[in-house]
Amino acid sequence: MKSKKWLTTHTIVRFNDILRRVKNEKYARIFVYRLIKQGILKKVIRGIYTTSNDIFPIACNIFYPSYISFLSASYKLGFTEIIPRVISIVIGKKHKPIEFEGYRIEFVQIKEIWGYHKEEDIFLADTEKLMIDAFLRPKSMGNFEEIENIFKRADKINVKKILTYLKKLNSNKAYKRVGYLLEKYNGIDLKGVIKLDKNYHDLNPFKKGTTINKKWRLRI
Repeated sequence: MKSKKWLTTHTIVRFNDILRRVKNEKYARIFVYRLIKQGILKKVIRGIYTTSNDIFPIACNIFYPSYISFLSASYKLGFTEIIPRVISIVIGKKHKPIEFEGYRIEFVQIKEIWGYHKEEDIFLADTEKLMIDAFLRPKSMGNFEEIENIFKRADKINVKKILTYLKKLNSNKAYKRVGYLLEKYNGIDLKGVIKLDKNYHDLNPFKKGTTINKKWRLRI
């Protein structure tokens, strides 16, 4: 290979990318081995390497489509002071966690892979989708206080977008929880947009509520 410059233009470098640029597989493996020894490449998992030192673009570019969500996204969006050592990535299939450079990259499987945007070299949940994701996989947020922090600290909420996302998700439980917190912390009343069923759910997914909120059919 005549030039290594193209390596630095890609956060993630796949073995097949290198193979296409050299004469054969044997040479490609030698080339990769040398680059790792020189500290130019770092192995992420088998067949996937990086030249970057930034865990966030590395983590969300391993698989496609995928995006950063949960506590990791809350940190990137400025809703928490907790600096995550676990980077949570939404993907559509199961994959075991990856340990890399002192971080743990966890892949959270959900079907709803939408509601994210690109910032430079990372794919990041929209604030409105993070509000929903937090209730789809609450354990990835850590605790209920961190879920509340999203609503408390979000100063720009696109009402049309959150409505679109809630309708697309079509989950009464998520609608009730998100609707209640939007009304409480953001002064946004979405009641009546989606017909509520007769079930009562706990607002806090980590414990049982004791007070009934009839408007949102929640145990607070």
